[in-house]
Amino acid sequence: MNEMKSVQLYKSLTEKLDAHEGKVMQRYSEYISCKKGCSDCCILESVFPVDAYMIYNAFLTGEFSTDVLNFQETPERCVFLKDDICTVYTARPVICRTHGYPVLVEGKADFCPENFKDLNSLDSEFILDLENLNKALASINIIFQREIEDGEIFLKERITLKELKGYIIESLTHPRSPSL
Repeated sequence: MNEMKSVQLYKSLTEKLDAHEGKVMQRYSEYISCKKGCSDCCILESVFPVDAYMIYNAFLTGEFSTDVLNFQETPERCVFLKDDICTVYTARPVICRTHGYPVLVEGKADFCPENFKDLNSLDSEFILDLENLNKALASINIIFQREIEDGEIFLKERITLKELKGYIIESLTHPRSPSL
């Protein structure tokens, strides 16, 4: 089956974000506290359907085992966070790929308060324009919702991560005939 255009666009977007993160880390690693095990910003409750689909698809294709979903969730934390580690890291949503790093919000640079301490300024090329990123993601999501043929959950405006986790567990323990 051919990959949906929206999935191709989403993958391209996340590859660009990952490359941007790599450049930020290369330039400012000594000023960045974010690392595996740091989960202060992992409080996300909902995502765009295309973000949710990418996580769902990672489970369907076997990238992740449902075993990673069998743990007690921590209240007011991301449902995919286990012992301060993201269980879906390689398929994490777009917004999660920006956490901690410098983003432009309403004309001002913003980032995790634990990062960039003792630094007077950041080069503008390392600051991600969050409004433009959100516009790109929203556009990809519109294309996705026009393309998706199965899974009513993916036609919603936003999908809670708790709902997505339940949908993944249900889909993998009680599979239907696939039409994705």
